[in-house]
Amino acid sequence: MSTSKNWATAALVSCALLLSGCAALESMASDFAPSGEEVTPVVPSPVAKAPISTGEYDLVESCRVFFTGPIVGNVEELGRYVQAPLNEDLTGKFSSVSRNLGDIIGKADEVSIAHLEAVRAPFDQALDGSIARPKAVETAIKNYDTACKEGGFKG
Repeated sequence: MSTSKNWATAALVSCALLLSGCAALESMASDFAPSGEEVTPVVPSPVAKAPISTGEYDLVESCRVFFTGPIVGNVEELGRYVQAPLNEDLTGKFSSVSRNLGDIIGKADEVSIAHLEAVRAPFDQALDGSIARPKAVETAIKNYDTACKEGGFKG
């Protein structure tokens, strides 16, 4: 028998084994797939989800709380450190900033929520060990300031 016939025979046997293996896997998979009778429909939970915000503040009030209170100063001061490795002191300060922003978010209007979440995100990313950029804090504050002024905030 020639070498080319040996290779052809080996290829044919390999293909047959491969196909039989695929068929065996397919039959095993069908053993684990649920039949139509075994599937139970998912029913939504009757428990209502908490609202994102109480809506206690309108846009102008949300802006006033953020821009005239001490939080904006803390955010601006600490924003430049979000890319630095966290130590115990920064971890505490970042946690405080995140918590304080969360308190405002819990009462804010929908427009403010989006902007305040953008301000808070770099601090939360730093706390999670993810990459955070100081420029993201600056940009988020600037964008929120613009939205506030367009919404009638005079601060």
